[in-house]
Amino acid sequence: MPPILGRVFAWLLILVHVGLAAWALVGFAEMVFAEVPWTRVSNPLFGPAMLTLQWSLILTAAVTFIAGYATRWRRTPVAMAVIYGAMALTCAGQTFFILEHDTRFREMGIEYAEYTIILLFLFFSAHARERFGR
Repeated sequence: MPPILGRVFAWLLILVHVGLAAWALVGFAEMVFAEVPWTRVSNPLFGPAMLTLQWSLILTAAVTFIAGYATRWRRTPVAMAVIYGAMALTCAGQTFFILEHDTRFREMGIEYAEYTIILLFLFFSAHARERFGR
């Protein structure tokens, strides 16, 4: 990957993780307040424990990626692999045991592909190796 593409992809990932942080904060707000002035983003099929786990993992992933990138934290790729692994397990539980729509397995596959692409970038791209001192 040319260096400029590595930097562009990294900045795209920062924007994605900023969006994930906002999404998680909106989800937590929906758990706290009975009424919110927006269309709810939380899945009504998920109970409070599942929503707490989901929003906590998403916020943890967002903060870890953004802070790790900003500080050049050497362990960012490994930390993201652990967090994405927990998110993948949560997704599998939701997909197999809670969700009911026809596209749930396709959506799980897309989510897993996203984690894979990001982790391949973090572990193997020249930009990430330079950024995280690996």
